Amino acid sequence: MQGYAEAAGIERRVSPHRLRHSSITAFLDASGGNLRAAQALSRHSNQNTLTLYDDNRRQEQKGASGMLEDLLMGNGGKTSD
Repeated sequence: MQGYAEAAGIERRVSPHRLRHSSITAFLDASGGNLRAAQALSRHSNQNTLTLYDDNRRQEQKGASGMLEDLLMGNGGKTSD
């Protein structure tokens, strides 16, 4: 599989799981985060798995961590980004 990726000019490591994850993430982007439709597409039995994909896509953890950092630094939760 890696040989095909290199032939296509893809420098990152490729695996079936990464391709699946990327396609689900691309669908979530295109559908505005429609988790129900993404669940039907991916056939994940647990929607919590897709919530992790969506949180990663929207960088929810990064934003939440930034807010906590600002609170700790005395900025009242207002990010400097």
